[in-house]
Amino acid sequence: MKPEAKPQYPKSYQTLTLLWVMIIAMQWIDFTEPLWFSVTTALVTVTLLMMALVEWLVPVPAGWKWTIKIFVLLTVWRFILTSYGVYVPFGPFFPDQIRGMALTFTPYIWFSLIAWLLLEAVLRLVVTRPRILAFLAVHLVAFAILDSFTHYYLWQNVAWIVFAGLGWLVSAHFYEYRRKYPQGWHRLRQSPIKIAVNIGIVFACVLLIGISMPSVSPTLTDPYTAWIKRSGGGGGGPSALSGVLGEGPAAVQEEIVSGYSRDDTTLGDGFEFSYSPVMSIDTPVRSYWRGETRRLYSGKGWADLEEEGRDTERYRGAPNEDPLEHEQPGKVETMRVEQTVTMNTDKEYPVLFGGYAIESAELLDDRQQPDMRWAGKQAELFWNGYRNPGDLPDYPRKYKVVANIPLIPLEKLEQASYETIYSEGAPEEYLQLPNNLPQRVKDLAEEITAEGETPYAKMDLLQQYLRQNYEYTNKPDLTRKRSDDFVDSFLFEIRQGYCDYYSTAMVVMARSLGVPARWVKGYAPGSQPSDEMMMRSPELGRAYNVSNADAHSWAELYFGDYGWIPFEATPGFVSPIMEAPEESDEAFAMDTDTNTEVAAAEESFFSKLDPVVMQRIFVSAVSVLLLWTLYQLRSELYFLWLRLRLGRPLTPGEKTIYETLRLVRRLRRKGLARSDQETLREAFGRWKRERPQLAEVLDPLLLLYEQASYGRSPAASDWRAAREMTRKAVKLAGGNGLRQALPVGGKRFLDR
Repeated sequence: MKPEAKPQYPKSYQTLTLLWVMIIAMQWIDFTEPLWFSVTTALVTVTLLMMALVEWLVPVPAGWKWTIKIFVLLTVWRFILTSYGVYVPFGPFFPDQIRGMALTFTPYIWFSLIAWLLLEAVLRLVVTRPRILAFLAVHLVAFAILDSFTHYYLWQNVAWIVFAGLGWLVSAHFYEYRRKYPQGWHRLRQSPIKIAVNIGIVFACVLLIGISMPSVSPTLTDPYTAWIKRSGGGGGGPSALSGVLGEGPAAVQEEIVSGYSRDDTTLGDGFEFSYSPVMSIDTPVRSYWRGETRRLYSGKGWADLEEEGRDTERYRGAPNEDPLEHEQPGKVETMRVEQTVTMNTDKEYPVLFGGYAIESAELLDDRQQPDMRWAGKQAELFWNGYRNPGDLPDYPRKYKVVANIPLIPLEKLEQASYETIYSEGAPEEYLQLPNNLPQRVKDLAEEITAEGETPYAKMDLLQQYLRQNYEYTNKPDLTRKRSDDFVDSFLFEIRQGYCDYYSTAMVVMARSLGVPARWVKGYAPGSQPSDEMMMRSPELGRAYNVSNADAHSWAELYFGDYGWIPFEATPGFVSPIMEAPEESDEAFAMDTDTNTEVAAAEESFFSKLDPVVMQRIFVSAVSVLLLWTLYQLRSELYFLWLRLRLGRPLTPGEKTIYETLRLVRRLRRKGLARSDQETLREAFGRWKRERPQLAEVLDPLLLLYEQASYGRSPAASDWRAAREMTRKAVKLAGGNGLRQALPVGGKRFLDR
């Protein structure tokens, strides 16, 4: 007796199964998006979509299909990571680019690879009704637990899983019916509309019941919430910023999770991310929410406030009280903004948070007469003083901060020499370094910044080096540590870490080069509700929601009359520096003129075409024009796809970086290849020597790229200007110097 042959699934059933599995997979990607880097989310999403398309569209034997999938996977890796600037291709595809990808793609490829293997496993193993039910049950239970025990709102994800599960079960039912009763299936196919209507009614009823259920508060508190309240928790615990929040032996026994630190004397160790909410901030301007600064570096961490000391003055926050005093920089204008802070946790903090620099603060809830202390030199607003951090009664639940955001004239600052910036000498207190700081730390700082001609240029190179050469992780491998100095061990031994590692290294290395610096801790901006969430719950507003996972540290560097400027050495974070408005207006005007001239040139070209000739070639031209249009709009289509995927538009800085790296790839096909040892600046310099006509385009483009990558956040006009410059660069490179660059905005870009 022969064994029963393995059933061959029809194409329609395979397609539907693929659809339902992808819908479920997208719910997990939606859940993990806040936890992953954007490049990881994009890589996993595109990998799953491309693998699903190959599975659906390529009707070849299994061996060939696996070969195609591997090739597509490598292509996806290269495309996504090149687009995000994680990897810049060089040399021939084989073996140089393959070797480079193997060294660069870790750890991103593991997420992509695991997602693909899970997809293949589900498609081949979850084929019977009991397995489908078990698969759906696992997902529903998992999302129910995450919805109950985290701050995530996952009802929509559960609804999509239920929808996909119902569709999957219906598909499986019809497949079994077709296999067992082929004649009955043949009769059913004669009435497809009737079947579709009945299925639609069942789906509609299930979904209608779900969305029509009234919102009723739970009668009982779940055990987890009850235990948290009983133990006095609310998120928090020990801090991601290297310290234990609380006192006594019990605090040492807690799991180390992210949050605001109160002890920074010993940095290091790993932590777990805590996404418990801290506060929401309603403000028109994105900012880092500044808490405290530190000045004295010991080699292991930062001295506490008692050791540093603070000159403070009492501040009541009365309406008629004078504005808080600051050390105002002489060459920087400010923009006055209001920030309304609503605390979403029961924990108390030693400071009131706000964007630098606070002008005034006002309590918006029923508090007793506040006892606030203002440290003007450090721009810190302490609650109830700073000398008793364990005694912070009646911390405000809601308050409004008026802040003056500095508008930095980056162009002038980039050109200012050391003598100009520190004409009266650099403040020695912010140049302090321990006597036993290893010499190799200072030597590395000098080597990294050797090409910089001004203090800001040197610090830009230093920031760039730290962001590009060290791995971000919340669990650094401390077994590599040999040196007693925290920064030395990070730079030369551990070579991985989180914000404390990067920011402390930035401060120490800047000081070793004679640039005053201080360490700052507080919170990253957080996240705003998505457009979809706003449409569903407009009462949420556009406030920034800050959680304990947003606890962060960064560096502030002092540039004389330009004041204290934040620097962000931690990869994955972008310091919200605002530039002086007149520079942005100029760029906008130049961009407007550029678009006008290009449109006029295109109009004059088409007006010269003979209508009779156009009519004769119309049929063939339509198809060519369509392909050409899609090709010209490929960057816009890519940005649109990312916007739909990320739930937010790309920043002008991200678009500028993408356009510049895309130019590098295009010029390679015209004989201008970038070697793996070259920086982008070195490659541009060599290309200008080889083809001088490129200078007027490459110089401003490089400036926009470096500003987008390592400093300011460009305006929308900047990335449009970058796009025009990349197009002109390709034309000039293809013309071999016979054509000259078109003027932009009525004048040529000059080497700044």
